[in-house]
Amino acid sequence: MKIRNYKSILIRLLYIIPLTIFIYALLSNWKDLDSESSFGIKYLYVTIVPIMIFAYQSIRNSIVGWILVIFLYMSYLTLLINELIEDYANVDIKFSHGQYLSSWIFVIMYLGLGFIYYKYRPRKLII
Repeated sequence: MKIRNYKSILIRLLYIIPLTIFIYALLSNWKDLDSESSFGIKYLYVTIVPIMIFAYQSIRNSIVGWILVIFLYMSYLTLLINELIEDYANVDIKFSHGQYLSSWIFVIMYLGLGFIYYKYRPRKLII
């Protein structure tokens, strides 16, 4: 029984940690929430939507919440990889090859996080 509760707490931490990061981003950028991102979306929505998704998944841990989390995960992963591919042209101008490769190490760690999300996905609770 203790092992199951320990696993449940660890799974909840997978969603509580990003929730606290987005809450911190919301509070630390409170003055700039009316400005728009490069996609034309207000920063308020860029932080509030992930906060709601991670809060729901932290409380409920359902399949629908997991799908929303994976959608956010894939969106950020796509943006991150596209940015790194575009930055390859600036390797000698802005930063060195080592700095560029260290950014790809971050992407590999982020892929590991995605694997953990996939491995510990909910299987029973739909909503």
